[in-house]
Amino acid sequence: MKTTAWPYIILSYMSLFVYGFTDNIRGPLFPEILANYKVSDTVGSWMFAMSSLSGFAASYLARHFLRKFDRKNVLQVAAIIAILALAGMAFSRNFAFFLTFSFISGISQGILALVPNILVPLAASAERKQQFLSGLHAMYGLASFLAPLAAAAVALATPNWRWTFLLAGLGPLFLFSYSLRAKHPLFDNEDRNETPPPPAPTSHRHALPQIFLASMVSFNVAAEVLISSRLALYMRREMNYSLEAASLYVTYFFIGMLAGRLFFAAYKFSLPTRQQLSISLLSTAVLIVLGLFVHPLFLPLTGLAIAPFYPLSISFISSEFPEDLDSAISYMTAMDSFMLIVMHLTVGKLTQSFGIKQAFFSGLFFLLVSYFLTNTYAYFFHRRKVTPQA
Repeated sequence: MKTTAWPYIILSYMSLFVYGFTDNIRGPLFPEILANYKVSDTVGSWMFAMSSLSGFAASYLARHFLRKFDRKNVLQVAAIIAILALAGMAFSRNFAFFLTFSFISGISQGILALVPNILVPLAASAERKQQFLSGLHAMYGLASFLAPLAAAAVALATPNWRWTFLLAGLGPLFLFSYSLRAKHPLFDNEDRNETPPPPAPTSHRHALPQIFLASMVSFNVAAEVLISSRLALYMRREMNYSLEAASLYVTYFFIGMLAGRLFFAAYKFSLPTRQQLSISLLSTAVLIVLGLFVHPLFLPLTGLAIAPFYPLSISFISSEFPEDLDSAISYMTAMDSFMLIVMHLTVGKLTQSFGIKQAFFSGLFFLLVSYFLTNTYAYFFHRRKVTPQA
């Protein structure tokens, strides 16, 4: 029976915590950054789009690096890049430099998000894989919950929002320090000369189902990040909340996400994965509508509804492509980054042209596309015998 490789698990959990914290520290600060650099919503959205652009490139190219270098070493490089990028954003004196370091930050985020989703399925037994993956993404929820709290705490301690980025830099520093001490036979025995890696999925037979599932996940991620990155702005402009109060609403969102993922880490449901994914998507869409038209407290509740989608998707993808997991996860994270570029630029333009409330409706579109892809995957690939498991 396969035993759990705990150094893999711990390193993965730390990595996703760092990714979650550094990725979500910008959302609560977005109104302050716009005001400090005196840029519009459309221009300011490039802050997110630049990191997503470099994250897309890093995620896509990572599958080639992972065939040549140890995964732990790749994570170490990502941690160093994250430290430099966060320091750069803290000390940038104009928006051009800030965008440059946002681009550099995206390189590290693409890798920090990718590698844990490969390590955990390798480290966990088949019986506990879904629970460990839910636990992994609960770390993202925990980090995302703490990020707006950190922003609010720094805002109370000092009027200078730049200190928040320096505080965030402690995360990748601890990750790098732990990685130097992490030991396990799996780290030392990954001899790529003895065990050649699976071939790159260059044929349509293997690439298409991976890209299809990657798209399914990416549309959901676009909706999730839309809420987390623009909720503070919505509360500031539509509800006239202060930075501290708006940050708390973002915190409520991530409390829901953390609670949902911890719940799925503790319990495994008998419903088919497709049904669980569909319930998550539809309930999130309903809560967005209620949040916009009934009461804004329904918006942070979307964190609870959307929480299980990502770990369930990773578990499903790892079951579909167990022999080509590096490639499948690489496609997924690359597609996530690409969709985030589209989302941030689209939402920035919609916000400037029609207002932040109207821009939130694009989240419903992303969720419905993800729902369609979720419920048509089996028809397109299993019935037509395209995937290796069909």
